[in-house]
Amino acid sequence: MAGLIMIGYVLGIVAAAVVVWIAVQRRRGDAPSARLVPVLRAARRRALIAVLFAATVFLAGALAGSSMPGLLGLPFVVAPLIAGSAGMLLYGATPPRLVMLRDDEPRAAQLVPRSALSAVPVRWAVFFLVAVAILVFVVLFCGMTAGVDEQGRSRIIGFQADDVASWSSPYPGWFYGVPTLIALVVLSVCALVALQRISATPAFPQPSDAPLDRLWRRRSVEVLLKLGIGAVLFSLGGIAVTAGLAMGNAVIDGSTPMVWSVVADALWISGAVALLLSVVSVTLAGLTAVTIGEAATRMESVR
Repeated sequence: MAGLIMIGYVLGIVAAAVVVWIAVQRRRGDAPSARLVPVLRAARRRALIAVLFAATVFLAGALAGSSMPGLLGLPFVVAPLIAGSAGMLLYGATPPRLVMLRDDEPRAAQLVPRSALSAVPVRWAVFFLVAVAILVFVVLFCGMTAGVDEQGRSRIIGFQADDVASWSSPYPGWFYGVPTLIALVVLSVCALVALQRISATPAFPQPSDAPLDRLWRRRSVEVLLKLGIGAVLFSLGGIAVTAGLAMGNAVIDGSTPMVWSVVADALWISGAVALLLSVVSVTLAGLTAVTIGEAATRMESVR
């Protein structure tokens, strides 16, 4: 099942790459002022590299999970979160390019304080926090409903009725849940590091360029948030689908309360939706990355 999910996700990423390429070809416009071109190109390049690096790390983690069955699928669970963290960390570690000025050209300072959250779009921040909250809830629910196998690992679920017992594995108990929560914390810290890098980048030197300066920051933050949402949703989807299928297989017909069947169906259906939305979110991250400079170009052309 995990292999099929991985193949579907890879195909989704390939389709997303095609969409990004089409978007790049269609969104050409007049060039902005020469002094801003290198900075805007560098901002676009940093965002694209972060997304591509995250995808590469994710595929490496998936290959590691496939080649090391002794890990019992654990790399599949944490790979998306680690990949998102890697992309954000690379973005934060990449020094930004600054606008070049002549020696006699003044730089106008903007006395507007910025923090790591200054350019964060409320809508995408809410989506990210909701996804994180749902993932934490599902992990805790699965951990509390899981049983232990013969080796004492929390990765099975079972039901008993009279003299009948039914068990199913793998189930995302604490064996998978604890590493997931740790990886989620790492992702959150890396997101803050990347956001701080954006806020600490010096503003464009001329007051007339302030709208462009705000725009590239906002778009860069959107890329990071969409990448983070995609990482969280993929982990959520994988855990939910695995939990729903295992729970459904363990249910004893006619003996187990119906509520468990309802929960099992809700888990695997919502998990499939989360996996689909993760592809959409990563696609949007790529689209936003390639339009960082293009959006500024259109704004510059209007002025």
